[in-house]
Amino acid sequence: MLVSNSHLVMVVGPDGSDIPSVLPLLEKAKVPEMNTVGDPRYDKQTSQYFWRLTPSDSTQAPALAYYTFQKGFTKVAEIFTSDLSAQTTTGPFKASFTKLGGAIVKALTISPDQSSYQTEVSQVLASHPQAIVGEMDSQTAATFLSELRQQNGAMIPFVVTQRATQGDWAPAVGPAIGNANLAKYVTAIAQALSSTGPAYDPYQQAMTVPKANPFAAHNSFVAAQYDGILAFALAMDMAKSVDPSAYIKDIAKVTAPGGTVVHTYAQGAAALKAGHTIQFVGASGALVLNPFNTADRPYAVWSFDPATSSWRMGQQLPA
Repeated sequence: MLVSNSHLVMVVGPDGSDIPSVLPLLEKAKVPEMNTVGDPRYDKQTSQYFWRLTPSDSTQAPALAYYTFQKGFTKVAEIFTSDLSAQTTTGPFKASFTKLGGAIVKALTISPDQSSYQTEVSQVLASHPQAIVGEMDSQTAATFLSELRQQNGAMIPFVVTQRATQGDWAPAVGPAIGNANLAKYVTAIAQALSSTGPAYDPYQQAMTVPKANPFAAHNSFVAAQYDGILAFALAMDMAKSVDPSAYIKDIAKVTAPGGTVVHTYAQGAAALKAGHTIQFVGASGALVLNPFNTADRPYAVWSFDPATSSWRMGQQLPA
């Protein structure tokens, strides 16, 4: 792509498994990229071409621990799949949860997408947890939770990462355990997202134009990427150039607090043209970037709504 397209001004992505090999290529080509990679290895990265639009897993883990402990679940089973995106959360969660006073009665790392987890389910139930905390992809969660329900005769509360809010998860897990159980027993801790307002409403309207999947308008990661593209565009306007070497220094400036608050690209472009300093606050909220180009965003509690077949945001967790 880099060889055949010399005019690229930015790249959306890559994801966590690809970025170690792809980022050096983009750096060499001087093409900035925006991502939603949670890997804590990038918490203090120094590349000016790396821009993370969502928080690190090192902050998601304490959010998981905080919510779980505040709900009164002091003895939990911790279950994460062996893939990289899940494993970057498990260590920080253990540290945070035990520091709060909680106990992990069983910790398991399971291989994803197996045909059965009967043995692992038996081990979990034998430890008598008040709740399960972890991350599983859609197929793994559907199999594991349905077998847990069968062996136990009922569901156990499951506090899961943002992985549950992605579009493939509920359609797989809901039929496996029942949408009523999904709504009652499964809670996702994911990045906060406004549900109404001057930035969210245009975003939701924009999602209907390409007939996007219904989950997109309520997904914090989709909204963050949407906002990131607008922020990059406003940085280009501020620099009066689409050359990355010219506009890259302005990405953090157009989202920093202190300027005239704008919620859409049109508002931002007009304010810049009028000579104002701006702070773009989009559908996913303020995009305040730290010195390592990561957006430090708050988390919220998400629950599944069977009536709309989508995830709905509840209380926002304290910073």
